[in-house]
Amino acid sequence: LKPNISPQTSCSYFSPYAYGTVIMNDIKPIVFYVPGLYSSTLRPSSDSSSSIGCLSDKQWNPPRSLIATLARGNNGHAGLKLPITWSQDNDSNRYVQDKDDIEADDCLYFVQDKLLHTLDTLHKNGMIELHKIVWDWRRSFEEAEQQIAERMESIIHNSPTTTMNKKAVVVTHSTGALLTWPSICRHPEFFSCWLNLAGCLLKGSNLFLGEFQYGYNMYSGALRMLSKEAFYTFAGLYSYFPTEGEEYGGMGESDWVDANNTADGNNKFYTDIDIYKVETWEEYKIGIFGWRKQQQQGGGGVTEEERIHIQHCLDAAKRFRETHLVKGAGKNPNDASFLDKDLKEYAHLKIVCYGSDKLQTHSAYQVDRTNKTVDVSSSKLKTSGDGTLFTSNWQTVPGGLEREIVMAEEGSNHVTLVNDTKLQSLLLDCFFADDEMKRASARALLKL
Repeated sequence: LKPNISPQTSCSYFSPYAYGTVIMNDIKPIVFYVPGLYSSTLRPSSDSSSSIGCLSDKQWNPPRSLIATLARGNNGHAGLKLPITWSQDNDSNRYVQDKDDIEADDCLYFVQDKLLHTLDTLHKNGMIELHKIVWDWRRSFEEAEQQIAERMESIIHNSPTTTMNKKAVVVTHSTGALLTWPSICRHPEFFSCWLNLAGCLLKGSNLFLGEFQYGYNMYSGALRMLSKEAFYTFAGLYSYFPTEGEEYGGMGESDWVDANNTADGNNKFYTDIDIYKVETWEEYKIGIFGWRKQQQQGGGGVTEEERIHIQHCLDAAKRFRETHLVKGAGKNPNDASFLDKDLKEYAHLKIVCYGSDKLQTHSAYQVDRTNKTVDVSSSKLKTSGDGTLFTSNWQTVPGGLEREIVMAEEGSNHVTLVNDTKLQSLLLDCFFADDEMKRASARALLKL
């Protein structure tokens, strides 16, 4: 979780880009960027970049790392599998997944190159102090959130910028919002602006049940990005499922939703199908309980160690959601009890939610409650969204905080919207809110 570029803490630069020759001596804004799922590269911590080699499968840096996975028979980055053993932490008494030697290294430029070029250019030209807060998306979100929080707090406490009563700007994409929200909620005084790009917060989704069954594939399964054998070892990916009593954010009734449970006007997920119990996974043949049975030709084959691992993953995921995103089921998302501080403590914080509602987006799978099966081969219900998150998900911020909704460019989806040209102007408005001269210089620098 170290920043990729060593930051400078003050700004003195020559800008020929606007208003003739401009010399600025000023404190530049701190900018955090927290990328989404899969958008941090991974590599062995003990190896240098020159010794990994393109054929090592213990790395995540598509498209480069795809050479290794294809060379090994399209094995879906099998070398990224985490240990399925867990050890009890002495301080918290919670079980923590054992570690391997792989760590987050940098942002993945393959899918967010334009956004990162904008941030890097502003940093290298002395206009912002950029910190890329990368994280290991395989591990539990409890761990990832704590590490992200500690990294940001350390930077803020040790920066001359913040000692002069200036606050940081935080930019998040997708799951980056999920992991950054707890810090914003605890310490709104650290931040002046939160640019929330297609952020998933409240209103969980069962979308990843498909990946637990088939792995993460592209081109109709022809390219295995992450095998199902690796996928089930990743504790973090169990954290998107709604907990019992959470609001259903999709459109219409489904077999996951009890239409009779609508006391507050919102459908609720069935309380007798608890996705956070390994027994439910076994009963409905979800994930490894489905594909392992097929591999064993009806013989089952899920070991006790694997069952225990899955339950530990589910326990950690449920704790994370209940601690940071639920705080008591059945509440309206605007309820102030979602907030750690009084509502007025957040009044200075500018929140911009950026996303799309133009694409048909997964809402629910077909569940056969009689035969105890879940058909994850395709979505039973779809609703408006960005292709990954339904609209009410990315537009919702807990606690009724005031936010501005900005729609992405036509044709952009959950992944590609980070590279919108429209977004570049929005970034400059957040970074240099009170300085038109700097905004003009930055626009010229970026050739906007």
